[in-house]
Amino acid sequence: MTAASDTTEPIVDADGHLCEPADLWERNLPPALRARGIRLRWNDATGYDECLVEDVTVTERGLAGLGNAGESFEDFGKGRHYEDLNPAGFDPRERVKVLDSEGIDISVTYPGLGLKLGGITDPRLAVHSCAVYNDWVAGWCAAAPDRLKGVGALPMQDPAEAAREAHRIRDRGLVAGFARPNAYNERPFHDPVYAPVWDALETTGLPLGLHITGLADMPGAARAMRHLMAPGTHHALIPVIDQMVTLSNLVYGGVLERHPGLKVAVLESGGGWIAHWMDRLNEFESSYWWAAAPMSLDAEHYFKRQCWISFDPGERTAQALGPIAGSDRFVWASDFPHNDAKYPGVVGELREHNGDLPADARRRLFGANALDLYGIECSTS
Repeated sequence: MTAASDTTEPIVDADGHLCEPADLWERNLPPALRARGIRLRWNDATGYDECLVEDVTVTERGLAGLGNAGESFEDFGKGRHYEDLNPAGFDPRERVKVLDSEGIDISVTYPGLGLKLGGITDPRLAVHSCAVYNDWVAGWCAAAPDRLKGVGALPMQDPAEAAREAHRIRDRGLVAGFARPNAYNERPFHDPVYAPVWDALETTGLPLGLHITGLADMPGAARAMRHLMAPGTHHALIPVIDQMVTLSNLVYGGVLERHPGLKVAVLESGGGWIAHWMDRLNEFESSYWWAAAPMSLDAEHYFKRQCWISFDPGERTAQALGPIAGSDRFVWASDFPHNDAKYPGVVGELREHNGDLPADARRRLFGANALDLYGIECSTS
């Protein structure tokens, strides 16, 4: 129990982030691959950090959003070096101080720069790059193993290697495997080629954390629809679209039917849409069952059996949707230290918008569900 917590409910952040060293992959990849891995370059002409992957610049207007929680959006990223972002993104000891001040017992951490691992097209480079990240994040979390729980990156570009990496992730003490809800090298997740990965996740008990980025480096809404969206709508819409498509593929493509032990976490897209998604897929399954893979359940009940969804702390719909989607399926996420995180005061925001939940539903949302999802033991639970 943290000093800042004011109840006996465990407070578990199901999706926080960290900031990797800028030269992590350049230092640790095999020498022949270093020039094509994730790397940062400062552009004096623009005043922005640029992130390159293989031969492509994937982020050209700065990386401030990875670590500027609580700061002004004025001149966003301009003249701001990545290394100067919030130290609690880089240093696990500083992160624990933030957890204490915010009243968070455990933070489950997803990548920062490593969110770009899915955009690598070369399978060999992807395999080595994910292994570098996974070794590093295991060491990062080891600085406070009771408070920081890491999620490993799955190199889905090579499903056989991703399956092997899932076992290594578990052996390193990480609590989930991460993938983006996009088609890796044009192959969506209902493609049978991914079956070894789903088998490995079932065997290890690790959940699949589906985490968005909003970048156009992979097939998905950002690449296909960005030019159709009004300025400012991009990050509000793209995560939901990509997660809806991929979750639907896992259902209608038969993945959850064939792999009943596969656990799936739908992250950073809000939670309020999930009841509408259930109704839509339930309805259309009755008329399009002949086009879908064989299913013994409807979409709603696959979700209730195998999936969890993350709510932002300020969302107001958890209480209304609990009876429909299942209050045991909801987790919350701070997104700290990213730019859209509420900081300071994220747990206060969570309590403000969910204080009227029934006691058991509140306990589940605040932390108990995340402990179940990730298989974490917590003394406050």
